[in-house]
Amino acid sequence: MLALVAGGTGFIGRHLVRDLVSQGLRVRVLARNKPPAPFGGEVEVAYGDVREAGSLEAATRGVDVAISAFGLLGRWGAPESAYRDTNRDGVRNLLDSCRSAGVGRFLHISSAGVLGPLPRGVEADESFPHNPSNAYEKSKCEAEKEIIGFAAKHGLSYTIVRPEFVYGPGDRHVLGLFRAIRNRRFFILGDGRSRLHPTYIDDLVRGIRLCINNPVAAGRTYLITGEKPLTVMELAATIAAELGLDLPGARVPLPLARAAACGLELVGKISGAEPVLTRSRVKFFSQNRAFSFAKARAELGYSPQIDFREGVRRTIGWYRNEGYL
Repeated sequence: MLALVAGGTGFIGRHLVRDLVSQGLRVRVLARNKPPAPFGGEVEVAYGDVREAGSLEAATRGVDVAISAFGLLGRWGAPESAYRDTNRDGVRNLLDSCRSAGVGRFLHISSAGVLGPLPRGVEADESFPHNPSNAYEKSKCEAEKEIIGFAAKHGLSYTIVRPEFVYGPGDRHVLGLFRAIRNRRFFILGDGRSRLHPTYIDDLVRGIRLCINNPVAAGRTYLITGEKPLTVMELAATIAAELGLDLPGARVPLPLARAAACGLELVGKISGAEPVLTRSRVKFFSQNRAFSFAKARAELGYSPQIDFREGVRRTIGWYRNEGYL
């Protein structure tokens, strides 16, 4: 079986490619440019851009299962159209190319963020309605709708996987959080009791693997998350402990944090430098996002294997080995 991983040069994609190869699958990676770190000889590389429909023909030819692991995530200053161009229209272009090439299976890595922020104490499951709250989440929501509509019209077999707050070796998106805690520049916003749901990269990849070529997963959507949600206070304290530090006790009231973020964003627009605090980061650390993977456990046998402390330990080790911390 030949699997195409669109976005295989990214954080999730590279881990997924290595896992699929270890399982004996033939793998082709779709890349826009020459990968900074080459894959082994057992991995094909096809060049194309999901934003350009005509560039995907060679990538999808002869493929049995296509996996969309690409996406524009949390880039400060990016217009909403940039998220739509990649996260929604890119999926649409890949679907069209898959249909032309006769690809029979499509697996999409979406985001639990399509369900939006939740009331405290609530853990959302797949039955919750879409409630996106920012440009990224809206574009991922629209991509899911594209896939479901396309499948209904053309008979494509699909699975949608929704991870949340993915971290681990190879990731640099949450590096700023680790650095802020190390540099004693992290402050609790509000009461620190809102919950986030970290997911270690190996657990996500394991969940994706359980969906590939699995008839049970056809036409289904699954939340693939870590063992349990954590309060922001618990999350930050665990990272601090693994860095050998005590978490600073200072807290910033949310109204003050929002006002500071607005001011810093204004300065950032003038200077061109990304601000250390943005309104989106204030929302991230003050909104509740907790989910249930019960459906994936019941239907796929999914169960996360790496608890947060161990995942943080491994992530810090990688950051230090690479000179990031």
